[in-house]
Amino acid sequence: MTIKYLFRNRILLLGLILITAALVVKIDILYVKIEELIMLAETIISKSPVLGMLIFVLLATASAMLAFYSSAFLVPIGVYTWGSTICFMLLWIGWFIGGVLTFAMGRYLGRPIVSKIIGESRFTKFEKQVSRRAKFIHILLFQAALPSEIPGYVLGTLHYRFVFYLAALSLTELPYALGTVYLGSSFLERNNSVFIALAVGAVLISTFLYYLYRRHMHVHIEY
Repeated sequence: MTIKYLFRNRILLLGLILITAALVVKIDILYVKIEELIMLAETIISKSPVLGMLIFVLLATASAMLAFYSSAFLVPIGVYTWGSTICFMLLWIGWFIGGVLTFAMGRYLGRPIVSKIIGESRFTKFEKQVSRRAKFIHILLFQAALPSEIPGYVLGTLHYRFVFYLAALSLTELPYALGTVYLGSSFLERNNSVFIALAVGAVLISTFLYYLYRRHMHVHIEY
C-alpha cells in the first residue's frame, strides 16, 4: 500500500466530510435537525462542563489514533458550546495526546503489534523512508503529509528521538486544528462561501504537503 494510496484515501475522506457538511448547510431541514442535536449536546455538556471537556479531548485523542474515525463531527458541538478558542485548544490537546500515545505504542509494543495496526507491507515501505536519524524537516513533512496516526506508530517503533517528534507533532497539528475549527464555525453560521473557500484551501494544502514530501525525499511512488 503506497503513500499515494493513503493520500487518495485521506482526500476522499476529507471530500466526503466536506460535501456532506455543505449539503447540510444548504438544505434547511437537514441543518435544523443537526442544529437540534448540537443544542442538545450543549445542554448535556453544560450540566457537567469539566466532564464534557474531558470527553471531547478523549474523542479527539481517539481520532488521532484511528484511521476510520474523524473528529470533524465533534467540532461544531465544541464551537457552539465553548467558542472557537477553547474548542481549538481542546482539539489540539486531544490530537497531541493521540500522537504521543501512538508513538508510545510503537516504541513499547514494537513492530509485531504496529504491523498489525497499519499493515506489514505499509510499515516496511515507511521504514525504508525514515530512520531514527532522519532530519527534522523530513519528519515534519512526514507528519504533515500523512494521516496523523501513521507517523507516531512508525517513528515510535523506529525509536526516533521523542523530543523532535513532539516538536513536529505540535507544529503540524496546529494549522489543521485551526482550519478544522474555522470550518466548524462557518458551518454553524451557514456561511457557505467561507465554508467552501476553507474546504478548497484544506484540499490544496494537503495536496501541496503531499507533493512537497515526495519531492523532498525523492521517494519512488508506485502507480
